[in-house]
Amino acid sequence: MQPTATHVEALKGNFLDGEFDPPPSPPANAARDGNVAGASCMCESGRFSMPISRTRSRQVSSVERKIRIGEETISYALHRSKRRRRTIQLQTDPESGFKLMVPHTMSDLEIEDFLMKRSEWILKHRVDQEEVQNAFDWSTGGTVAYRGKKVELIVEERDVGDPGKDLPPTVVRSLEGDQVAVAVPPNLDDERKSVVVRELLTSWYRQEAWDHLTTRIVEFGNLMGVKPRQVKLSDAKRRWGSCSAKQSINLNWRLIMLDDSLIDYVVVHELAHLVELNHSSDFWRVVEGVIPDHRDRRKRLRDHSPSVLG
Repeated sequence: MQPTATHVEALKGNFLDGEFDPPPSPPANAARDGNVAGASCMCESGRFSMPISRTRSRQVSSVERKIRIGEETISYALHRSKRRRRTIQLQTDPESGFKLMVPHTMSDLEIEDFLMKRSEWILKHRVDQEEVQNAFDWSTGGTVAYRGKKVELIVEERDVGDPGKDLPPTVVRSLEGDQVAVAVPPNLDDERKSVVVRELLTSWYRQEAWDHLTTRIVEFGNLMGVKPRQVKLSDAKRRWGSCSAKQSINLNWRLIMLDDSLIDYVVVHELAHLVELNHSSDFWRVVEGVIPDHRDRRKRLRDHSPSVLG
């Protein structure tokens, strides 16, 4: 399979699921800071959850484990925690392969059952991870994603001494939209060229994201009768967007790689928090009023994670 921008980097924090569970409500004075736990509602990239008992201790123990899934032997790091936690979390990790965080009371049998039920997802993302490590070469280009479409990344060397080519390294997308050309200085070794190409493309992605996302914020905000006090680009690895109690919206710049329908879903999701800073039935009615098929879009969003987009 041809690598895409979703296969750029080893999967870090790629949570399963996509149920955007709100954090517990904070005390009134906790809302001073949008980073305080409970002061924001987050649109995450997926997380399987199950009820567990709570304890007061915050100790964590870790151990390396393996599990057999079909013909594959999967390695994972098991983290048992006594922290106050309602969910178990499974995420990919560049070092251990996968990381599983569970409550300390969870039995080995329950852990194995949990993993086997997610075996299809585990095998899929293990393949993705191998492709990230082995298939994509930034120095020569390949296939990347832009607003849900595959485009060809072309790496060009530009001699600043050539007439008409004395501009600094830059990124240019073809008018047809099926190519992105990155111009770099000549005579760079492959390692340095990879760094330069990645930095330039990331900068270009961020600008494209800012232009598109802010436009959609205004358009949907006018439709919904809301306006955030501030909009910022996020570099988060585990969430697509968030809205703080101060009515500040953060949107992940990697959204620009997704299909427009998913981008719009995340934008509307966060704007709806300006009406309801929770995930109550009233909140979902606000979302449904703008995006009737939001359930389908939320389900499709679970197949993507910011952690694998570079």
